Amino acid sequence: MKWARIVLVGIAIPAAALSLITLAVTGYAFKLAFEARGAPDQIRIGQFAEYLGRSYWSVLVILTTVPATRWAARRIPASRALHGALIGVVVAGVGFLLGFTMSMRTVVEFVLTVAAGWLGGVLAARACRDQASGRGTHDSA
Repeated sequence: MKWARIVLVGIAIPAAALSLITLAVTGYAFKLAFEARGAPDQIRIGQFAEYLGRSYWSVLVILTTVPATRWAARRIPASRALHGALIGVVVAGVGFLLGFTMSMRTVVEFVLTVAAGWLGGVLAARACRDQASGRGTHDSA
């Protein structure tokens, strides 16, 4: 097991989702500032950030878990799907700690995040298997 990689990627995925939301809110703030030709409305920025965070946090985390896990599991010699699932558990755990709620939605998000990590590990295993067999994923012919 590559525990350091599992933990680092598991923490990096929520950080990446937070960065994407911050980038979108910053873009919105610039748009408001140009429209107002001055200081933007802080209330509207706060409302937008709250909406974006609540509505798209889980989606961004789940969608970034698949490629990040695929990237992290590509150099692991065996049990890539298990490593992917463990990364998903770390990501879901971080999300749970940030949310501090226990509801059916939280359980569904946890399961989907672990499944996304597993899927990333399976895709990494498939890519490595194809590369080892000489087929590759990007045939030039």
